[in-house]
Amino acid sequence: MRVASFFSGIGGFDLGFERAGMQVVFQCEIDEFCQKILKRHWPKIPIHGDITTLVYSTIPAADLWCAGWPCQDLSNANTERKGLAGERSGLFYKFMELVAEVQPAWLVLENVPGVLSAEQGTALEVVIDTLETHGYLGGWLSCNALHTGIPHDRDRVFFIASFRSKRAYRIFTDSSELSGDSATRKSSRTQTRSSVREGAIGDTPLVVQRRGGFGYTLAKSVCPTLRAQTGGHQGGHSDRPILCGEKLDLDRVGKIDGVSSRMDGRRGRLLGNAVVPGIAEWIGKKIIEIEGQG
Repeated sequence: MRVASFFSGIGGFDLGFERAGMQVVFQCEIDEFCQKILKRHWPKIPIHGDITTLVYSTIPAADLWCAGWPCQDLSNANTERKGLAGERSGLFYKFMELVAEVQPAWLVLENVPGVLSAEQGTALEVVIDTLETHGYLGGWLSCNALHTGIPHDRDRVFFIASFRSKRAYRIFTDSSELSGDSATRKSSRTQTRSSVREGAIGDTPLVVQRRGGFGYTLAKSVCPTLRAQTGGHQGGHSDRPILCGEKLDLDRVGKIDGVSSRMDGRRGRLLGNAVVPGIAEWIGKKIIEIEGQG
């Protein structure tokens, strides 16, 4: 299957779908630093910069379109979020305009959990209604990086839909596999979550700096989501990754967390925005399986 990637970031969707056996044929990403990363790993794939200037007729033929569209106006971290009416998260509509012209067989979209509550919950309804209006049937599911066996707590919402077909529904009947019900996933889940339970029983809570103050976590072996702080003062004591003023304090993170010496605020932001390739790979394999069934 051929994939067209929108809001590609550093290629989380792209990498995961390639691992599933798909072929990326197009990318759209406005961030210049992200573009450099994409060109390094997909040197022969055409990249368009700004989706607002993208013409549908220039997009190579693809069976699946994926898009982790901007989350800033939907995120719970944004106290003044405008939802889909916001300038950045509102690019969802531009993407759907292109979809309406081309009508690819599959859509896979990703955003933060805030999409479920933004605009008093109506943002989620708008996304689903817009998909259905354009002929796409499917649903959404919440996936955490922990589900892939990675010791990192990062929850995201994925919308998966097929054009004028109920094929996408089959994915949601099997979505428990991603939570660890298959033999391989169950092993990964047990290894990851058992350490969380151990922390809850016997470990001292770990202080983690969060937006507007401090929070506690008992999951000492699970890395919390990288967070950008608005203030210039970090305060407190934590060996977990902290983004403050777009600068990552490597001395406070320490080598014990395995953070590269090349890490900085920009790289931390891009990693935080990226789709977990393991989740994309699972979705990609399920779509290929369904396509094979006819």
